[in-house]
Amino acid sequence: MAIVKSGFAAVTGLANAGKSTLINGLMQERLLITSEKKQTTRNQIRCILTGEDYQIILVDTPGIHQPKNKLGEYMLREVASAIKNSDVVLYIVDATNPDVDLFSNFTIAKPVILALNKVDLLSPADTEALVAQFSADPRFAAVVPVAALHGQNLDRLIAVIKDFLPAGDFLYPPDQVMDANFRFIAAELIREQALLHLDDEVPHGIAVEIDEFKEDEREARISATINVEKESHKGIVIGRGGSMLKKIGSSARLKIQEAMDKTVHLKLWVSVKKNWRKDPNQLKWLGYK
Repeated sequence: MAIVKSGFAAVTGLANAGKSTLINGLMQERLLITSEKKQTTRNQIRCILTGEDYQIILVDTPGIHQPKNKLGEYMLREVASAIKNSDVVLYIVDATNPDVDLFSNFTIAKPVILALNKVDLLSPADTEALVAQFSADPRFAAVVPVAALHGQNLDRLIAVIKDFLPAGDFLYPPDQVMDANFRFIAAELIREQALLHLDDEVPHGIAVEIDEFKEDEREARISATINVEKESHKGIVIGRGGSMLKKIGSSARLKIQEAMDKTVHLKLWVSVKKNWRKDPNQLKWLGYK
């Protein structure tokens, strides 16, 4: 009889290394928001991957970076907390630019698996050379080349993660795939659509508050506020005649509807919270504690 293993894997890496894309690939469904813009992930988010004899709780974390404000400091605390409370650390790097320098800022007493992502952009010879280079690095317990976007070598990565997990019963029901409620998921999906539709200047200063969330078996009614840092950004988010806000709301509603598998009615407002990313009190109010 196979030994059952279960535990936590902190998924870390620089911004835009492909952490959320990798987790979506491992889960074989799109659970986490993704964007080409940096610092998309702000909180720890747990996704639960269950097999016949294993359960891996993949903890998505914000991208490792040099913080420029209180929000950035909060995000790095989220990374450190995830690492501290994990059984194994999965460090994702872009194989086309494999930077591991900032990773050295963390004190890690757990085994670290290095996942070389985007190897589909390299030749087999270059991939082999990178694997050999980092396999000789004592900081890494294992090195696995993957292409998250295409699902390449993810089975191998799961097997390696499993090797480092402790023996133990499942921590979550086998059919549960996320440790997050729909209120949180709705806020994330609204923010994702803002990231997709708005210019680079605005999205980093956006925070979404769910003001009202009511649901029954058939439908959900959600009211939310998109908070920005500047009055000029408010106009950009609203758009001419409300066109941008309508575009964000329409696409977010469809995403939330898909996630909840029911009819969703979504109302959005825009508010200015000046320099909220630098204000500890406003950060707490917006849920970044």
